[in-house]
Amino acid sequence: MHSDNNAKMLHYQGHAVACRDNESVLDAFLRSGVSIPFSCKSGVCHRCMVRCIDGDIPQHAARKLPEHQQAAGCLLACQCHPTGPMVLAPQSPENRVTRCLLSDVVFTEDKRWRLYFEPITRLKYRTAQLAKLMSHELNGECAATFLSSPDEDFLVVVELEAGVRLPDWLQQPSPEGLEFCLRGPLPVEPEDPVMPMPPEPGLWDELGGDRVVRAVLTSFYEKVYADLELRPFFERVTMDRIIGKQFAFLKENIQGEPVFLGEQPRNTHNWMVISDALFDHRQNLMLQAMRAHGLTDGLIARWARYEEQFRPEIVKYKPWLKRFGDLMVDTEQYEVCLLDEATVCDYCEGEIPAGTLVRYHKRIGKIGCDACVSATTPEEQRCPP
Repeated sequence: MHSDNNAKMLHYQGHAVACRDNESVLDAFLRSGVSIPFSCKSGVCHRCMVRCIDGDIPQHAARKLPEHQQAAGCLLACQCHPTGPMVLAPQSPENRVTRCLLSDVVFTEDKRWRLYFEPITRLKYRTAQLAKLMSHELNGECAATFLSSPDEDFLVVVELEAGVRLPDWLQQPSPEGLEFCLRGPLPVEPEDPVMPMPPEPGLWDELGGDRVVRAVLTSFYEKVYADLELRPFFERVTMDRIIGKQFAFLKENIQGEPVFLGEQPRNTHNWMVISDALFDHRQNLMLQAMRAHGLTDGLIARWARYEEQFRPEIVKYKPWLKRFGDLMVDTEQYEVCLLDEATVCDYCEGEIPAGTLVRYHKRIGKIGCDACVSATTPEEQRCPP
């Protein structure tokens, strides 16, 4: 592992920081000008909590955190004295769990479940933000949207999506006083597009030019296409095509040459539900590919910043509509089509006779027979296998 002659190199959102002996992660970040929330510096406030994506977590760094955060790789930067190199990421909304007391559950006229509750500890949220609700044992998760205003309402009010049934842990004869957990709040779609970083033409040559960048991308996508979590997002795209598109995208961003002809990240990824944790997993695979081709930690950090800047347009917890100026387009729709010729179902490979009505997914172009369509839930129909 290349580490610029430092055995305790910290990679954090496009920064590479060499941690000195007897120095905490927080102190190394502050010394290097890396922005990170912090307050007490003694492990009490938990504001400096970060997540470890790769590397060993010293036991002392996480012992003050709840078990679910420890399981997610969280640690306190002020308490962490690295024993080796680490890849770190900011605290994710997925790791923020607030315990709540239920006041009431109402089934509205438009067939949605609405929950009224009081958080046991302070909950910072905005109207229309998303959250995940689950039992006090952290299971039976379901999605909800905040309806209340934190400035006006005493009780917090959230609503489940139309047609969603109550999870088992909520189906109680007298739910008042029931304790449950809320994960989040989760971020919503940003109103303004990302303003790209200015080009740095010299970086391309320092990376090794076209040959090395393409070689890194080839190694990276070989990992992606072999990865159980990431490869489903590329099932209809050849590896050569995605390597070529990413190569052109990076070259345009880093060198400033107008060579990329595709859509920007927000529209390209609009249908992909990608959590912070999954995005970090992707970034770690890229880091491994860069190291395998001998890039220094400094060059890795500079390259990573050009990718990290688009995180707000990629990480999401439900699909977004495609945006073309002021026009919003739903690509996750089905059309009902009458077949002129016989074909086979794209899911079960069963024969579909001519003259049959089938469902056709607009974005992915797949046809489903009646048996496959009937067997799926509305949520499964949005994201076919």
